[in-house]
Amino acid sequence: MVNQSQIPDSNLANPIDILIVDDVPDNIRLLTRILVKRGFKTRKALNGRMALTAIQASKPRLILLDVQMPDMTGYELCHRIKSDPDSLHIPIIFLSANDDTSEKRKAIHLGGSDYISKPFNIEKLVGAIQHQIKLASIS
Repeated sequence: MVNQSQIPDSNLANPIDILIVDDVPDNIRLLTRILVKRGFKTRKALNGRMALTAIQASKPRLILLDVQMPDMTGYELCHRIKSDPDSLHIPIIFLSANDDTSEKRKAIHLGGSDYISKPFNIEKLVGAIQHQIKLASIS
């Protein structure tokens, strides 16, 4: 079994590609700064359609997905991603200001791997990302 210390934040020669989907550019900038500092590669999408296009162009290793977005909610986007055999394996971590337990259950029921409430703890977020990447590499 692989322990946490054997999984670096990311490998500089082959950085882990994370797609950040959020309709608030400031949120994307913050997440990008946090993740790039730790060696991850990030891409952004400001809405569900952009995210689907980005996923088709190049499959990310993980998706950070805001729940509340106009036109297509994070839940709708997750359902579309998980309904496609080419992308159903991609772990999705929901990010939301809503801390309601029923919302967390809904996210997991739709195929989300984790649900982190905003404002988030940076170390908890990075730990959740590392955990999901480790789980995906084992399966």
